Amino acid sequence: MPIYKSQINRGQAALIAVILMLMIMLSAVFGAASVAIKESKISIENERSRGSFFAAEAGVDDAAYRLKRGKNLTSSFSVTLNGATANIIVTTIGAEKEIKSTGDLLGVSRALKAALFNVASVDFHYGAQVGAGGIVMNPNSEVRGAGGAAGSVYSNGPVDGDNNAKITGDLTIAGNNSADDIVVLGTLRANTITDSKICGDAFYQAIDSGSLSFLNNPSSPTCSPPLTPGTANAGSSNPAPSNMPISQSDIQGWENDAAIGGTINGNCGDDGVFGCNIPNDGILSLGPKKINGSLTLTKKQNLVVTGTLHFTGHLDMDSSSGATIKCDPSFGGNSCIVIFDSWMHIKNNAIFQGSGTAGSYILILTTIVGCNGGDQTSQCTHHNSGMDLHNNATGAIFYAGDSMVNLHNGVGITELVAYKLSLDNNAIVTYEQGLANANFSSGPSGGWNIESWGEVVP
Repeated sequence: MPIYKSQINRGQAALIAVILMLMIMLSAVFGAASVAIKESKISIENERSRGSFFAAEAGVDDAAYRLKRGKNLTSSFSVTLNGATANIIVTTIGAEKEIKSTGDLLGVSRALKAALFNVASVDFHYGAQVGAGGIVMNPNSEVRGAGGAAGSVYSNGPVDGDNNAKITGDLTIAGNNSADDIVVLGTLRANTITDSKICGDAFYQAIDSGSLSFLNNPSSPTCSPPLTPGTANAGSSNPAPSNMPISQSDIQGWENDAAIGGTINGNCGDDGVFGCNIPNDGILSLGPKKINGSLTLTKKQNLVVTGTLHFTGHLDMDSSSGATIKCDPSFGGNSCIVIFDSWMHIKNNAIFQGSGTAGSYILILTTIVGCNGGDQTSQCTHHNSGMDLHNNATGAIFYAGDSMVNLHNGVGITELVAYKLSLDNNAIVTYEQGLANANFSSGPSGGWNIESWGEVVP
């Protein structure tokens, strides 16, 4: 049977059509396969990304847990989670710990960073809190609150005033101790009250006739109108002694924190040739650090506290040009700590500052024991005290839990805690309400607070 040319052409056309159809079908198959492969790769990448993120998060969690529990924390370590590995780097920056954790799962990396502060909350509820040594208030000395608010006092020992010595809030005196020749604008609690003017109520075992007469008939300008009689609560129980706001374990914890930063052997400041020298008109950033020596500042020098400092010697500041000790700005709203194991003598334009953020203070603390007035001894500073202050210092909290603080004529400070307190003529303690819950970036009673937490570039 003959094959005609037209039949050959039709066969070729059919073949071409089949090939084209096959190509279209193969293209569709390969396209679908490509999308499926791409989606599979994306799914795998996402799975690896999630795995590396969870590993990075586990690394930050692990480091934060160790800090909060007081466990050993090295500067770098790693953790594994479901086949992913996180490498953690811990950096100390001023008063904080920065944790960066980079997770990796089969080549896909993600990273997290967190910043933590170790803060101990210390409550300063009174303008002045004093131990069994009690308080001596000379003429026109005063404990008051900032901005006209009340400033209260708690003393475990007697309070002896003189000629308009004044407390603008409440005065509480523990045990069998007395209040003598003192003006109290709030409530007075004491075993015995003599020669005092009370604008509020009185709680006592014994009171003299003059004090009782004023309580029943207060007058201005001592008391502000309306002039209403206070209530006489005779036969009241003696207030119990109050514990100091900072315990020995707090102080020991702070000293341990300072030692973590290493040790300097030798004095700092003017005598810092073999320790840490602070040049004239210069700045030294220091901390955490233990210094086996003293700090002497007599020129315009600036010590910036970047972590807890512990000096085993004394503090001597006498600078007409204004030497400064202040917290590093990294403390933010938290406060910093400087500890001395010996006496402190501060005069002539010495400056103390917090970080510059509201609510930040600098705690200046001495651990010296037994310098409680009386005859001068060699281990104590002037007036046989543990701390002698000639200078206004409104940014500092001064603490001498086992010795006397002597506040000179016309000197004003923010907060004072001492075993015994002596206020010269016109000396003023001005209590700030923010001190009721001051946070210090160190110490065993505190915890590591998370300041920030977020993802960063690996």
